[in-house]
Amino acid sequence: MSAPSLNGTLRPFSWRLLCGAGLGWVLFAAESWLLLRSGMVGVDIPVDGPYAALAAAVRPVIPGLLLRVAAVYAVAGAVLAAVAGVLARAWGPGRGRGVGALAVLGQGLVLVALLAWDRAIARPALFDDLPAVRPLLAWLVEHGEPWHPRAVAGAWLVLHAGVWLMRSGTPWRRWMAGVAVAGGSALLLLGLGGLPAREARHPLVVVIGIDAFRPDRLRSQGGTGAVAPHVERFLEDATLFTRAYTPIAQTEPAWRSLLTARWPHTTGVRYALTAESRLKLQPTFPQTFSQAGWRTVFATDCSRFHAEGPASGFDTRLQPPRGAINFALEKLRYRALGAFADHALGAAWVPEFIDNRALAGIHDPMGYAERLASRLVDEARQGPTLFAFHATAAHFPGDPVYPFYRRFVPPTEPLERRLRMHFAPVSPGAKGGWSREGAEALYDELLAQADAQVGELLDALRRTGRYDDALIVLLSDHGESFHADRPDLAGATPVHGARLGEEENRVLLAVKPPRGRGSGPAVVDALVRLVDVGPTLLELSGLPALQGVDGVSLAPLLRGGTLEPLELYAETGFTHVLPEVFDAGHWPGAARAFDAYRIRPDGVVEMGEAAHAAILREKDQGAFDGRRWWVDRPRADGRVLRTCEGECEGPDAQALEAWLDGVQGRTAEGGGRKVASHVDDSRHSQSPGTLRTP
Repeated sequence: MSAPSLNGTLRPFSWRLLCGAGLGWVLFAAESWLLLRSGMVGVDIPVDGPYAALAAAVRPVIPGLLLRVAAVYAVAGAVLAAVAGVLARAWGPGRGRGVGALAVLGQGLVLVALLAWDRAIARPALFDDLPAVRPLLAWLVEHGEPWHPRAVAGAWLVLHAGVWLMRSGTPWRRWMAGVAVAGGSALLLLGLGGLPAREARHPLVVVIGIDAFRPDRLRSQGGTGAVAPHVERFLEDATLFTRAYTPIAQTEPAWRSLLTARWPHTTGVRYALTAESRLKLQPTFPQTFSQAGWRTVFATDCSRFHAEGPASGFDTRLQPPRGAINFALEKLRYRALGAFADHALGAAWVPEFIDNRALAGIHDPMGYAERLASRLVDEARQGPTLFAFHATAAHFPGDPVYPFYRRFVPPTEPLERRLRMHFAPVSPGAKGGWSREGAEALYDELLAQADAQVGELLDALRRTGRYDDALIVLLSDHGESFHADRPDLAGATPVHGARLGEEENRVLLAVKPPRGRGSGPAVVDALVRLVDVGPTLLELSGLPALQGVDGVSLAPLLRGGTLEPLELYAETGFTHVLPEVFDAGHWPGAARAFDAYRIRPDGVVEMGEAAHAAILREKDQGAFDGRRWWVDRPRADGRVLRTCEGECEGPDAQALEAWLDGVQGRTAEGGGRKVASHVDDSRHSQSPGTLRTP
């Protein structure tokens, strides 16, 4: 091709790319205007009073972030224009520049429609707040399948290829096209079918936490087995601890206890968004792994109420930005990001959006899990590795993706109930148009989605030959309560951390040692605690134990041996529910308002001083040994009611009560709550609780 003809070809192509990028910028500007309009999608946030600090923290970050988002729109526009131009040329050069431009525009609109169709089926929460498309979206949620838009796109491309071949009139072009397709297919098959190369096998420890997973979803624990098939498959190789409990049913403090093997009142982390100044620096089991030369990695797709810092002991921490900017990002629903940037390149360019669970519809949980699985395999190739992943699908915004939004919620439910978690007041009689059964069905769908993410990681280990020799732990940080004992709260938002008991404190815990459990038991029924996980991993990995901790190694139980009976210390957290909702006469508790928090200059959101003191005062604190709960409940008159639920008579009950007093005696803030006498809960005997002034 001569230079003039080449220039003649490139000039319109370059012009087309520029026009596409320009249209992308126009769309970005229009969407930004809509987002920032007063009253649109909840962006009208006050910037004075308690919100002034939030606005001040976010303002310096927003310009650079929006520039990167604008770049995505420009690239998307340019790529779509290029593809549309190629498709338009299949029909031959247009009769005049205007006709050619309209042909390219028409092709571009078809491509955008196909892309939106695909994403509306895969992640309908991307469009569920657009009233104009809700009827169509509802139909797609019920009837759409991912292959529908892909089949139409394939047919569209085949049509254009056929037209081009008919117009070419040269057999050699057809022959070359056939050779190229066959050769490309062969290379693709060879690439997909290649066996993994043999590599050095470095030690590998994998800890996977599934947020809010209740073990009663497992087939062996009374469930149907349909919620978590990947966990069920894992249990074929692992030991399941059927009576595992968390000392606090909230993510951030539960993980701190997990990492340090200590009770919450000794870690300093006793609720979400604890100020870093209150963190009591203590050794963690990841720190021990790191000091032994291991690679230590923590990853999560949501950091709003659980972000790991340097004190965690993980050298690498993969998580969305923490603090005020994360809450602001929820309002920046740039839909082209969810439609065009939901892949590895998009995640590298705008990870705040693509790898952020808080952004409904924009975040692609399965694509994220695939990228994370690749990262896990890559880390394991480079040396001894401890890799921890916290999957948060069952938390707000709770938007199940395809095919999970069709699993358990009946199609008769309103669309907004099927596609996202919604809050309803937790107060007597507040049913909010939702049933407990419906709320549990949505929860099961979200757990199934988290289970599929876990499956991506486990399958990646199997494909690369690392599954068998890896030490793998599956756990949950807490359970979930749907108020089964309170019909008057049937439609209220579920909660964890509000009460001590089976629904909120019992957790999933399963351990697969290297080379499987062997002759070890499939099930262990002894009471164990989340604080025991770290000591267990250290012993099984041949590393030094943490000193002076509350947890113990469960290795003897994994080998079929026994341990001395264990006790659980537990306390409530700080939730959106006032404590007197569940316990009439309870101290009314801390204020549930935005001004309870403070925002540091770097944007990190922390609990304020006054709220901290009130939260500690409202906490229930208790002990459990598998047969009884002793619980201290603060009363509105300033005293403390100690109650017992279960088998409350005899020396074992007295021993547990004395053990609780001993644990509370170590409380650094507020001292212990010493009471005398043994108290039966009124549900088991008619004797009243004993009130004492602390």
